[in-house]
This record gives sequence, structure tokens and C-alpha cells, in this order.
Amino acid sequence: MPVRIAFCLIFLFPALLLAQQKKKFWVEFTDKNNSPYCTCRPAAFLSAASLERRAHAGIPVLEEDLPVNPAYLDGLRNAGVSIHLASRWLNAAAITADSVSAMRLLSLPYVKDVRYIGRHIPAKNPPNRPPKKRVPVLAYPKPEEAGTFGYSGLQNSLLNLPPLYLAGHRGAGIRIAVMDGGFTNVDTLPFFDSVALQGRLFPGWDFVERDGAVYESAQHGTSVLSVMAGNLPGYFVGGAPDATYFLLKTEDTGGEYPIEEANWVAGAEWADSIGAHIVNASLGYTVFNDTSLNHRYKTLDGHTAIGSRGAAIAARKGMIICNSAGNEGDGPWRHIGVPADAPGLIAVGAVDYQGERASFSSLGPAADGRIKPDLMAPGDQVVTAGGSGVQLGLSSGTSLASPMLSGALAALWSAYPDKTAKEILDAVFASADQDMEPDNKRGYGLPDMTRAWLELGGYQTYAPNGRPEYLFAFNRDAGMFDFLIFSDQYDQDSGIELLDPLGHPVKISGFRIDRNGISTLHVNVAGDLPAGAYQVVLRNSGGVEHLLGLVWK
Repeated sequence: MPVRIAFCLIFLFPALLLAQQKKKFWVEFTDKNNSPYCTCRPAAFLSAASLERRAHAGIPVLEEDLPVNPAYLDGLRNAGVSIHLASRWLNAAAITADSVSAMRLLSLPYVKDVRYIGRHIPAKNPPNRPPKKRVPVLAYPKPEEAGTFGYSGLQNSLLNLPPLYLAGHRGAGIRIAVMDGGFTNVDTLPFFDSVALQGRLFPGWDFVERDGAVYESAQHGTSVLSVMAGNLPGYFVGGAPDATYFLLKTEDTGGEYPIEEANWVAGAEWADSIGAHIVNASLGYTVFNDTSLNHRYKTLDGHTAIGSRGAAIAARKGMIICNSAGNEGDGPWRHIGVPADAPGLIAVGAVDYQGERASFSSLGPAADGRIKPDLMAPGDQVVTAGGSGVQLGLSSGTSLASPMLSGALAALWSAYPDKTAKEILDAVFASADQDMEPDNKRGYGLPDMTRAWLELGGYQTYAPNGRPEYLFAFNRDAGMFDFLIFSDQYDQDSGIELLDPLGHPVKISGFRIDRNGISTLHVNVAGDLPAGAYQVVLRNSGGVEHLLGLVWK
């Protein structure tokens, strides 16, 4: 008998130890009854900037915006568990507890569900993960050789972003929350000097270790931030160097578990509460260290996974939510991940420098048939800030495509700060190169930010076939006809002639040329110009003549 008892204890002891190990659990509550918070007093839990953004877009404060009932959280603490975070949108909390204590919470009348979402990883600072490739830069190029954007010029040009930048639209007044696994050396790298010295860089919160230390743990976030906020003119310039940035650490670089989805949701709620316009997350979840928690493609419907449920709500709050589509396009998974499947969220795929989908860029559709990815952006061999000094790196992945688009969106929104997120996105989708024929490889395609910018201003745009360096923009109501030339061939001595469909000259008044890195010919057309096919004759100061067709609709 003693031998048998000892034998049983040998097997029972490890089981008891396993049950007592600290893990992460997701606890959902039944309601928000008897809450001290009220939708009639939203200033108690949302900032003035958040409320202003919502009011401008006509978005009401709902019960889902109320914080979790503090009494419910106190009840969990009294049951002996530790609160990791609380989600107001999902009316839930992520906790740290052993399995027995967690399951006992089901006896509480206000607890609806408890489920395991990952093991507890003690706070630590894992070693930095270097970019895939690095290219040492020996010296600044001469400005006349590099242009305004320097080494980032080509990737910004793929989104047709330079005209906005040269017109002064660089993201000023736009708040961007960036969620990642850490932002090593952002507080010391020269790329971020201007945004820091001008008081536009804020360390938000570390949702993993629950402190404010975000300038650590991973180089990934540094690279992501650089393609938006980097600013060394003539050497490297991001898409929105004048925007304001809030850095949030939601990714645990020590392991992969669904708790990180909960962190993602909490980060998006934090961004909403401080009035962010744009949220960028170069993150995605498909499989985990504990394979029993792996996602299945059939559940990528935007309404099942914790991260996707939270992201869908975030996209309804007047913010633009950009998330990487994923890098599984040439792997066994192939599809997008969580939360890229969420409706309303912009899942961003990657293109190369020819505008073709990068082979690794994840494919759609979402499990319920919706088009995914939504839009594309440069993500193959993107130039980013390196790990020290003014070193540059080359990185590939939809992790770079998402912030490339986020920065461009910030630049566009800063040109029209009175527009809503929906109005900005409608213009961007309409400008994309597959807007009429979206598919599940490139979504609606690669957007043209200059075209979106002009059309938001009431202009119709028209690019002559085969001549991408020219772009017509006209506003019939204002009698204005602008002709943008991405060339240095034209100056104040240049001339323009507009011929009607019969070849007769059209009277032009108010003609001038601006030189701002691009040539812009502003033409006032006298009287009402009938619709039809017109000819534009351009002569530069050297006498060279170009004949281009314009369809005035």
C-alpha cells in the first residue's frame, strides 16, 4: 500500500505544480450595470481631443465606450488574481492567475466566460532583433544628388507622396499611435531629433510589462516608426515628419500568445482615448507557442478572435486603423492574420518597386468572403533607420507597408484636417490602381496620394496615358485648371496654350508657374468650358514643345 501511494504521489505532484503555474486568462463580463461611468459624462474617460474627433465625425459615445465596472475588477482582485489589463470595448479583463483560481471566477455572477490565452512570461528585456539586411552609409549624399527625400525618395514616390510634402502637407496636427514590440534607441537616434525636440514624440505605455519604458526590447518598432517620422532632409525623410507620435508597446517579444491580441485592443482603446487620428500596428497573429491556441482560417471572419473584435470596434470610432496584412503569402498559411481580418481595418499588403505584389504578402479573402488585403504600399526592400547613428537599413515585410501607408494618410489628412476618416479613406480607395477591380492579392491596389489630395479639394484629375510625369487637375466650379509637372524642364519663361476640340485657342487668364520641387501651372479658364477633348501645348524656355491630350468632363 505505501508503495502504491508513493507511486500516485509521483504523478500527482507535477499535475499540482502545473495547476499552480501562473498563466494569462481572458475574463468576459456579463454587463456594465451599476457603473459609476455614464455616456452622458464622457469627459471622465475620454480626452477632449477624442470627443472632438468623434463629434466631428458624428460618432456617439456608446455603452461599449464605458470602462469596465470597477466593482467587477475589484471582485477579481479579491478572488486572488492579478489584473493585467481591462478592455472597455470588449467588457473584459486579462488576468494573471493559476488555473484553479481562474476557473473559480466563473462562480461570480457578473463573469460570463474565462479562457486561457497564454502562459505568464516574466518581465525581461530580450535581445534586440536586427533588421533582415543592413547597408552602411558612409556619408550624407549631396542634396542636389539625393533630392529632398534622399534614400527614401523612391518608396515615397510609389505612393505619389512628394507633391503633398512639397506643398507643405507633412502630417502636422495629426496624431498617430504606433503599436509594436519596442522602439529601441528612438530617444537617441538623429532620425527622430526634430519630432522629439519639437515635443511631438510621446512614450505612451508598455502594455506587456505595464510601465512607460518603450525605448527598448526591439528594433522592429524603430524601423516602423522611421518610415513615418524620420526626418533628415536630403538623406532620409518619412511620410509624415510633422505628425505627433505616441509609442505603445503591445507585442511581447519573449513569446507568441493571444494575450498580445488583448494588448493590441487595449492599445487601440488607449489611442482612441487620447484622440489619435491614425493607429498603425505592424503586428499579426496566426499560430502560437501553445499550438492549442492557434487560429484557424475559418475563424478569420473579423468577429471571432479577440484582436479582430477589438479592431472592428476601433475602426468605428473615427480613427483610421492600419495593420500589416502578414508575411505568409509564400508559406503554408498563405492568408492574412488577426486582426487584419477585421472589417473597417485597413489590412496593408506589400508591393515591390515595380508596384507588383511581393511574394510574401499575405492573401485574402477574410473567411466570410470580404476583400483582403485592403490596400497596398511599398514593403519590399524598404529603406529604414538602422540601429545606431545615421545608419540605414533595408527591410522587407508588410510590417513596413503598413507604416508607409499610415504616414502617407497622415500627410493627406493634414491637408484637409476638417475631413473625417471616412472621407479621407474614400478618396484614397478611389485613387488606388485597382479600385474598380479589387482582388484578394492586392485588394484595391496601390493608392495615389496626389490624386486623392486633389480630388478631396474638389478637383477632377486626369493623367495623360503613358506620361506619368504630368497630371491635370481641374475644378469646374472654380474655373480653375491646374497642371502638375513632375519635371525640372519648365520655369517662368515657359508657355502654355489650350486648344478646344476644333483646334481653336481657349482664352486663359491668371497663368503662373510655381517651382516647389515640382512645376505647377495654375490656369484660370474664362467662362464655362464645354466638355470635350482638348489639347494642351507646352513650350519650355528652350523652345521644346509637348502636346498632350486632356478630356474635360
